[in-house]
Amino acid sequence: MSGRAPGGGFLLTTRELEAVDLAADGLKIEAIAERLGVKATTVQSRLKFARLKTGSLRTTALVHSTYASKQLARPPAEDPVELSGDELQVLGYLADGLTVVEMKERVSWPEHRLRDAYGDLLAALDATYRPAYAIKRAWAMGHLGREKQTA
Repeated sequence: MSGRAPGGGFLLTTRELEAVDLAADGLKIEAIAERLGVKATTVQSRLKFARLKTGSLRTTALVHSTYASKQLARPPAEDPVELSGDELQVLGYLADGLTVVEMKERVSWPEHRLRDAYGDLLAALDATYRPAYAIKRAWAMGHLGREKQTA
């Protein structure tokens, strides 16, 4: 199966989508491997090829791209939590796959403000230490994606 869809998009394989879906749940490589009954290196390969196809440098951007392309079904709607302007800006950067270090280069804020906004964002989305899960929750709450969901 080709990695490109007609019109210049991308197509992930069923196995790549399984790995991305579990990564979106916040699972680490070893947990995904255990759940799928494969080796961790197999999961790493599936996520690597999925990132290559989507042009995503990181799993957060991969999860976002896969929801945006509708290759993964949008997560069930959740009531949104209120996010500050700083948190929404950080969420956009996170969806683009930027690290905090890379975000720091894009904002003129003091480093502590950026780190606070990042930590507050993950806490608000109940995704501490699981940034890919934060992307999933943001999609479920309508913070990401063009059209808003109805509950």
